[in-house]
Amino acid sequence: MIMNIGCDIVENERLLNKDKNFINFVLTKKEQKEYKERGLLYLCGRFAAKEAIMKAFSNTKELNFLDIEILTSNDGSPYCVNNNKLKISISHEKKYTIAFAIVIS
Repeated sequence: MIMNIGCDIVENERLLNKDKNFINFVLTKKEQKEYKERGLLYLCGRFAAKEAIMKAFSNTKELNFLDIEILTSNDGSPYCVNNNKLKISISHEKKYTIAFAIVIS
């Protein structure tokens, strides 16, 4: 079994006033719907998680933000659509958001 790990941290204020172009660059259409309901911390979490995922896959494939879709399960936990070998965790604390991604193959 091979395990790759990625981690990313974001200062929330850094993403506070991002324009529509940035949102379209980072979030899929489904994610944008959740973002409109949940706001800044949602954006920070998805951005950090996607960066962590790209780091975890850095040796195996090239990804961009829209290649990755992270939705919210019924229990509130994030999950990556179409990849059951990928586990992610997102946490928020005051000014920061951190995400971890683990790929098991």
